[in-house]
Amino acid sequence: MQSNNASLFWKKKELVSFILSILVFFIHIFSFVRYRDTGSIISAVNERAAFFFKESITRFAVPMFFMMSGITFFKDYDNKKYLAKIKARLFTLVIPYLLWNTIWMLWEIFTSYSFIAKFSTDSAPYPLTLINILKGIFFYGCNIPFCFVFDLIIFSFAAPLVFLIIKNKYIGVGSVICLSIVSLFGLHLPMDVFYYPMAIVFYLIGAIIGYHFFEFTFKKSSKPMQMASFIFLLAYILAKNIAPQEIHIDNYLTQTIVYTLAAFSLWNIADIFIERIKPRAIYRRSFAIYAMHLNVAIVILKILAFCTPKNEWLEIPKFIIMVVSTLIIVNLICAFLEKFTPKINATLVGNRINKKL
Repeated sequence: MQSNNASLFWKKKELVSFILSILVFFIHIFSFVRYRDTGSIISAVNERAAFFFKESITRFAVPMFFMMSGITFFKDYDNKKYLAKIKARLFTLVIPYLLWNTIWMLWEIFTSYSFIAKFSTDSAPYPLTLINILKGIFFYGCNIPFCFVFDLIIFSFAAPLVFLIIKNKYIGVGSVICLSIVSLFGLHLPMDVFYYPMAIVFYLIGAIIGYHFFEFTFKKSSKPMQMASFIFLLAYILAKNIAPQEIHIDNYLTQTIVYTLAAFSLWNIADIFIERIKPRAIYRRSFAIYAMHLNVAIVILKILAFCTPKNEWLEIPKFIIMVVSTLIIVNLICAFLEKFTPKINATLVGNRINKKL
């Protein structure tokens, strides 16, 4: 019975990971929407659309990724399993991280110095220096979305320290509270190392859930809980988009509370759909979408910028074209790799197609 329930967890994780990948995709894509406050209606629409997709509905996606990663790492953890866990992460995190960083660094060099450079109107050529090459490979210099993977690799190697904190659930919860409070005073992970300074807080929350409360993650949520979760997410989105900017509280403590509740809400709402939709290959491509979306979108953006005039009325249509085109291209690449080079594909995605992490 527990095995069947645990399988529900993996099905939900697969679906939720796909949703989160799309939300992160929206954050990055809408970063390219250019709008000027000209006082026109379309200018206001562009601004609100960019804020909606970049700053409100999507912002809890990366924190939830950290939480789910903490859950899966510590769901059955003890220090005797440390080496086995690290060995597994070498294949699921480290090798894909280095390969994708190298691929996109080489792509950046190619697009900087080949005929494709003529499509670019605002980017300088990639500096061919040793330090930039090393940054490109080891520090996601050409693949910003992988800052998340970089942080996860560090947290994985630091698992004994994390375990020391969360082994006692009260100490773990107290640590999360303390880290969230001290962040109000500017004390958090160094931003010159960690892209998201509160990553450790959400990872700890996930680790606590995985180690102490994993059985609750595969229990189907009740109808009242699903409704409450839906209402919370709706209220969160409305508050972010309607409330005056001056009453927005965007400090790290508030983010910890709100993003954690948003993550729980999405997890509960997933129960509504998990038994109504059939498993599809695209859901298992979350990591590939995460790895490829930004650089594919940048190429499409450059082509659109080269082929279309600068006009604020075209910003939203170009966004739609970028989203649809990027998803189609990424899925075509995935389908090709899965069919013709399955071993290469498995290596690039950390064998996520066939293995539960």
